[in-house]
Amino acid sequence: MAHLYKKVKKGHEYFYIRETQRVYGKPTTINQVYLGTADKIDSLLDRGGFSPKEFGSVFMLNELDKDLDLARIINEILPPKKRTKGPSLGELVFYAALNRAIAPTSKRQLATWYETTDIQHIRPLRLESLNSQNFWNHWDRINETDLNRISMAFFRKVNSLMPAGDRQLLIEVTRLQSTPQPPGLLDEELQDEEFTRQTQQPGIGLGLVTERIHGVPLHYQTFSGNLSEEKFFERGLDDLLARVGHLGVPAKDVTLLFHRGLESEALVSRINDQEGLHFITSCAPDFAPELTKISLKEFSPLPGRAIPRLSDLDSEDDKVLYYETRARFWDRDRRVIIIFDPKTFHKSYQDLGKKVQKVRKELAALEPRYLQEDAGESGPQAIRDHLVQLCQRFKLSPDLFQLSFHRESGHLKMALQLDHRQMAGKVRHFGKNILVTDREDWEVAEIYEIYTKRGVLESQRNGAKGSGPRSDNGQDSRNPIQVTLMPLYHWTGSKIRVHLFVCVVAMTYIALLCQRLNDNGFATTSREAMEELRSLKTAIYQESEDGKLRRMLEKVNDRQAAILKVMGYQVQDGRLLPL
Repeated sequence: MAHLYKKVKKGHEYFYIRETQRVYGKPTTINQVYLGTADKIDSLLDRGGFSPKEFGSVFMLNELDKDLDLARIINEILPPKKRTKGPSLGELVFYAALNRAIAPTSKRQLATWYETTDIQHIRPLRLESLNSQNFWNHWDRINETDLNRISMAFFRKVNSLMPAGDRQLLIEVTRLQSTPQPPGLLDEELQDEEFTRQTQQPGIGLGLVTERIHGVPLHYQTFSGNLSEEKFFERGLDDLLARVGHLGVPAKDVTLLFHRGLESEALVSRINDQEGLHFITSCAPDFAPELTKISLKEFSPLPGRAIPRLSDLDSEDDKVLYYETRARFWDRDRRVIIIFDPKTFHKSYQDLGKKVQKVRKELAALEPRYLQEDAGESGPQAIRDHLVQLCQRFKLSPDLFQLSFHRESGHLKMALQLDHRQMAGKVRHFGKNILVTDREDWEVAEIYEIYTKRGVLESQRNGAKGSGPRSDNGQDSRNPIQVTLMPLYHWTGSKIRVHLFVCVVAMTYIALLCQRLNDNGFATTSREAMEELRSLKTAIYQESEDGKLRRMLEKVNDRQAAILKVMGYQVQDGRLLPL
């Protein structure tokens, strides 16, 4: 409930809008907005829309959790201690997962972020309980055995919500590194013996099983960061598939996604011989340079999915192109799809131009210092060495440059030119990505979308090679599912394992939301859905009838209304009501 609240300071009256609500049975102030002095109140209230708070995303994911009931699953395995006050362990994990699904922050910033949302009208809590130390105290209760029990129970519930029948599964792997230490790390964390061991290790690996159509996670497994994705598949695939089978998920058709090529002979042999086991992998243009020489005139626009989406409505110059052919890879004739992304090409080309300019500028600054009359041969050699160092720093080949020296009016001068042949060969690779697969039954558009857009673990690891998703505004182009994993502000093994479970839970909420929307005819991607829901906010308005203040929904657009309708709600007079 919102109401005006007056404070008197040094004889002057100041007014606030204060919202109160019962939290854990006690009246609690959940929000307070400063208005100013009495003479300003009317003009301010006439403007309406005070203290907007994010609502749609938090509400929708909380609605999905009513079917999953994550907190209950955890609390049944690890019941709250008798004297525990505030959120239980299960509730803390849920609040962390909700944040990870929408706008990932560190645990230190969690309460601050929730203050910007309307969580108190959706799932009330005392925000001061969302502090990092409280999380550590609770998360330390979760050992590896309990975490396995929790994850099995959670994904058993997820599987029960999925349509019955056989499923085509995707399995992909990534390795994660902890984010460098932020300021203000707790002393007790620095003194943790495992902290030292973790920072000396290559991180932790994550293998994720998802269903093909919507990318809903069905299970996951962590492993040592020392293992490559191929080694994990060699050693851990059978165990992962067995775990999936225990959940009641049939694993008769499995596609492995490789993001660094496929070099394991044992794994290739198994894929060739085992019925129902397939692969999609990306090869760098350098791996098959003859394929990159195919003229773009031979390419065709990549067809859109059966249901058009906003992301398919690119201009003609921005459309992704493809060329399909056959080639011999790993002792067999394989299906090959060469992708060309114009936006990735232009970005890579611009980045190359900026790097070349930086090299020119730094070498020009060195010329007066090293090319003095008494420098002899040491000056030119020092510049050559510096050019090599610059190329290493900017990840360029020194062969792109032709460095020469000549005398002019008795003074030694430097000339730096681009090797246009080498440059043309490099530019020819920009925006291109080579996908190789044994899936003969999938459409080109689906293979592209699954591998380059829907892949939940792979961000823009291949950079200019064109395999990563793209963004029109140049900002972070990872989809919301990818964003859940980073930043990783944990440095001990136990906390990292719990963090990854939270991240996978967050991925699951997002994917289930998209599944629900798409199955009901609302075509959207996870990015589009989350953007629409995050912009659906509530604010405090003054009702015209009685002048009372009330928090209600801001204006809802057609897409937001359609999403709400799919989830069984409608908006009337700023209120959200069941259909």
